[in-house]
Amino acid sequence: MESYIRANSEPPKRPKRRRLITLALFSGSIAELMHPPASQIPFLDGLRSIAVLLVISGHFSYWFAEAHGQNRYSRLPFVANGWIGVDLFFVLSGFFIGSQLWKELKDRGSIEVGRFVMRRGFRIWPLYYFTYFCVLTFALTLGYGAAAKEYGWSDLIFITNFHNRGLVMGSWSLCIEEQFYIVAPLALYFLARHIRSIRQYRPLLWGLFLSVVILRAIVWTHATGHFFGSNPQLFAKISYNSLTHCDGLIIGLIISNLWVARDKPALKAATPWVLTAVAVVLMIGLHHVQKEVFDFTVLALLFGSLVWLGLQSKIGLFNSRLFYWISRLSFGMYLNHEYMCPWVVGSLLPKLPFATRLPVFTNLIGIALITLFSAGIALATFCLVEHPFLQMRKAVLGRHQDNSASDSESLRSQDRAGVNVIEPASTRP
Repeated sequence: MESYIRANSEPPKRPKRRRLITLALFSGSIAELMHPPASQIPFLDGLRSIAVLLVISGHFSYWFAEAHGQNRYSRLPFVANGWIGVDLFFVLSGFFIGSQLWKELKDRGSIEVGRFVMRRGFRIWPLYYFTYFCVLTFALTLGYGAAAKEYGWSDLIFITNFHNRGLVMGSWSLCIEEQFYIVAPLALYFLARHIRSIRQYRPLLWGLFLSVVILRAIVWTHATGHFFGSNPQLFAKISYNSLTHCDGLIIGLIISNLWVARDKPALKAATPWVLTAVAVVLMIGLHHVQKEVFDFTVLALLFGSLVWLGLQSKIGLFNSRLFYWISRLSFGMYLNHEYMCPWVVGSLLPKLPFATRLPVFTNLIGIALITLFSAGIALATFCLVEHPFLQMRKAVLGRHQDNSASDSESLRSQDRAGVNVIEPASTRP
């Protein structure tokens, strides 16, 4: 009887500390995924979702075609050219980052470069370097130490777009964005000493946009000996170089400048549907003139017009919560998906009874599987890597933000209609 009373009088055992930590990590991050901020723009979430799905579809279909040959789906233009998702990412990144920079420049008259870089660092570096060290560990374990030593160092300092391709698949586009995150605030910091209004930056931005096209044409003509020449290897080099493939980032800066400045004449003149139609016509025309030189340009204009359409028009096409989830997980999906392609193509799909008889259907099944696997892993890394560092960023940089808030409160009170910018994830292959 005494043992029964003693057993029932003992307090219940506390949950293990590890379980509590896991629940805390997942509860906060899942809650963030379940409740989008009020300032979120669903149309832009939809565009980012399309961007990552284009990249995944293009990469997987390439691996599938290498193993089983081309099929009707893999030959579709948006599949064979799935890399255009990267250019859509560039435009979105240029817009999101530009909105933060222009807002700060408008309110404070200058840019805090160090704080801006740290904000981007807390957002990009944790998952990027987590992926890097996972890949490095596998490379060393599987006996590829020499290759890891030769190629791995360029990933660490974000120069794989200039020197070798590194270990992290798709890191070249992340390097272009990372270089942009450093150059853009520095340039605005120095220019702010001479330019007072953010509207006055537009001629410089348009000039920079045109200079990229001219530079690409000069490089192409010099290397091929003819403006209309074709060279796939040279096109790849131009694609990886941030000096010849930054059209989308610049267009994003231009759009964000218009959006933050709230220039009514410019807003009325830039009718979204007209801009989109003009961009489509230019894309078709210039692609046939010289695709290697003009494709990045017209894609930037087309995707820029779509971003502008999403900002100016209330279109409910992407109001589903699914697009917000994909958008938030897109960075992780971009980083992890390509490592699973050989396994799905070589080991998983051959087990399907219809794999050889229905190549198109098998290809689509593979894309669905790789997307689900990628999203699942991205969800785990968002909860365990990305979200904790985002919370850390609030703790580290929030205090500085509170101290500087009073300095610009009077300016902000005059601009309550200004854009609310959601912190973007870097993206792309």
